[in-house]
Amino acid sequence: MSVDTITYSSTREIRADARASEAATRPFDSASSLTDEVGSASLSPPIRLAREPDFRLGALTIRPSLCEVQIRGCRERLQPRVMQVLVALARAEDRVVSRDALIETCWGGRIVGEDAINRCIGRLRRLAETCEDGFSIETVARVGYRLNAAEAGSSSVVTRPSMNALNLRGAFALVAAALAIGAGAVLASR
Repeated sequence: MSVDTITYSSTREIRADARASEAATRPFDSASSLTDEVGSASLSPPIRLAREPDFRLGALTIRPSLCEVQIRGCRERLQPRVMQVLVALARAEDRVVSRDALIETCWGGRIVGEDAINRCIGRLRRLAETCEDGFSIETVARVGYRLNAAEAGSSSVVTRPSMNALNLRGAFALVAAALAIGAGAVLASR
């Protein structure tokens, strides 16, 4: 074992001890580190269009890798960012997607203006108007957006299971563990 390895592991242990004692002295004061962990655990993975499988949305066939939507034999091309927003909404499987979640999954967390999201949603709504049995996008005030797929025989929104359920379970387990540790620290300090 080299000196650098010993120094690094000792420094890491000291930082971990400092964080643990700080959390024990004020368990309910600030949850920023807990929030950071839960936030990163509950986020969808970024959307990489080249790796996304094709899926059906009502009568539409969506081909993310080609940024293409097929409507009754006609093909329409979408800009890559617009396609990423469509995939993010489809991944949510009829749940509301917040603007922050869209920014994280489609823009990689970069700071973007409200206009960027509004432009993508507006483009998708214009696409939905061209096909009466495809989909619609509902705005949930002060929360986000939800994709509503039209019922066309089978309502198979995305052909692969979503990672959101797994991420949500992991986030709940993390929160429960943090609350148990915090409660134990409060009881131990009394």
